[in-house]
Amino acid sequence: MFDRKGQMKIIESFFAIGVVFSALLIGTVQFSSSPNLAKQKSLASLGVQALIEIDANGTLGKLIVQEDWTAIKQSLDVALPIGVSFNLTIYDENSNQINSQLIQNSNLLGRETVSVQYFCASQSQNAQFFILRLQLSWTR
Repeated sequence: MFDRKGQMKIIESFFAIGVVFSALLIGTVQFSSSPNLAKQKSLASLGVQALIEIDANGTLGKLIVQEDWTAIKQSLDVALPIGVSFNLTIYDENSNQINSQLIQNSNLLGRETVSVQYFCASQSQNAQFFILRLQLSWTR
């Protein structure tokens, strides 16, 4: 008696509009976080490359054994691009911190940081192993 086809079309259109808006909302949230993730990955890559570059020919291990924290900081200042803040903490194989002096170029408090771990060893008869934790952040 009553034709309900028109009502169903209206309900279908409301569902379609809801699906489209949901897809747009989810897409916007994912795309807005994607560049941030890309920045973090590139920052982590920069940190690892800097440590590998400094550790060429065992230089980093030798500087750690000599406890030359200033030379390590200066090497990181040169290896990392301008606009990157860092904080480096060095541990022995038993996870005891061995750097007695801060190795950083600015304070990272309140910033979004990326942490990278790097393992190196001294090239001597009594080989020592070190764990380096490098925290990085873009300066604003």
